[in-house]
Amino acid sequence: MDLDRSSVALYGARIVISLVGFISTVYFARELGSSGLGLYFTFETVVNVLAVFSRFGVDNAVIKRMSAADTDAERGRYLTGALAVVTVPFVCVSLVVLLARGPLDALFELALVPLLVVVLAVETAQWVLISALRGEQRIATTAGLELLGELARIGVSVGLVLAGFGAVGLVYGLMLGQFLRAVAAAGLIRTRLRRPTRETVRSLLSFSKYAAGMNVSHLAYSWFDTLVLALLASKAAVGVYESAWRVSLVVMLASSSIGVALAPSVSSWHASEEWDRIESAVSEAVTYALLLVVPAVVGVAVLGEAFMEVVYRFETGGLVLVVLVAEKLLQAVKDVAQSTLLGTERERVVFWTNAVTVAANVALNLLLVPVFGMLGAAVATFATAGTAAVLQVAVLRRSMAFGVDRRAVAWQVGAALAMGAAVVLASRAVPPTTVPRLFGLIGLGVAVYGLCVLGHGGMRTRLLAVLPRPGSS
Repeated sequence: MDLDRSSVALYGARIVISLVGFISTVYFARELGSSGLGLYFTFETVVNVLAVFSRFGVDNAVIKRMSAADTDAERGRYLTGALAVVTVPFVCVSLVVLLARGPLDALFELALVPLLVVVLAVETAQWVLISALRGEQRIATTAGLELLGELARIGVSVGLVLAGFGAVGLVYGLMLGQFLRAVAAAGLIRTRLRRPTRETVRSLLSFSKYAAGMNVSHLAYSWFDTLVLALLASKAAVGVYESAWRVSLVVMLASSSIGVALAPSVSSWHASEEWDRIESAVSEAVTYALLLVVPAVVGVAVLGEAFMEVVYRFETGGLVLVVLVAEKLLQAVKDVAQSTLLGTERERVVFWTNAVTVAANVALNLLLVPVFGMLGAAVATFATAGTAAVLQVAVLRRSMAFGVDRRAVAWQVGAALAMGAAVVLASRAVPPTTVPRLFGLIGLGVAVYGLCVLGHGGMRTRLLAVLPRPGSS
């Protein structure tokens, strides 16, 4: 139940984050256009690419080592060691950024390199500190911090756009949101700093070097496509593609929240050799990670084109959205499998499976984007997620017995198809040509799917069990 509640807390926060993030992106798209929005997305992409190398997997190592530590002193040594270790790659990356100032400013079409270094520093710090909170298994706390940072980012960004700062206002908003998140995380960590030993540093590095490979894979999966579009296409293409990508991320909230909450719990059970609990948790996690993804695929197949046109006022992007949402079926399974592999100290397997997917993603993007543009990037992402999911599930099944509740998943598929049929019939009478009509059809789909899902006894019991009750802690 702790795992369920942690997942729900993080999921709830990310629902709010996604909602306000979506509304703000719509506002920025209408105020700045796809090109202005694409400029900001290009900057954010470069930050996320460089942050992977500046963290060097230390954030994942902190979660693993602190969650498995037996004493507060041991946790303190890991936290201090992580903060010390992460400074080295950050300094190296910052020097490279400063040396490459000319090409980077040309990519941004503005002189943003000094801001890039500052944002990178804050980004690196906040990830390590939030990972420490997750290592303390305080998932609900990190959910609140994610929400705080996002609200601050959006609030500052809107204010600066209104003041005439344009896309640069979004950059300042990003910097402040991360800064507040880092400061709040530092104040909330219960673990006190302790002098690390050589063994502490060695233990962190032994895990982080493999986690870094995992993060590079995430980099290729999440950001390489956008980077290639920025280099080979246009800022407008970046704006449309990233807007579609962020809509698709909403359907991943459940599975990513389950994955984040699963990792420290699996690590703790692995330390005490409670394999039966791990197998049971993984089986349920895979089943319920698909709960929102399945209907989303049907929904965007029916309303995706109208959504991009009516909401963002983009003339294209509907097919790209369909491919990106369909890819989330594969990514949902990968999230659970990867969290389990890391929690059971199989980081070497994660490293090598992700290395394969990195190579596939890079090759496919470079091959498809010049020919097919945004659609090529979406197809490359779909293929990458599929490769990673197949490899990691195959490895995981060699060491433990787990599966999915086939009846529950079949019920989800049936409910999604019923939802799609209802929306198609309703759209003939009420075409989705305005925002109220579009969201009315979406609301109808949500209601139909929700009622159908609640008709399944097992899913109804599980969903009701994780809801907060009066007097519960």
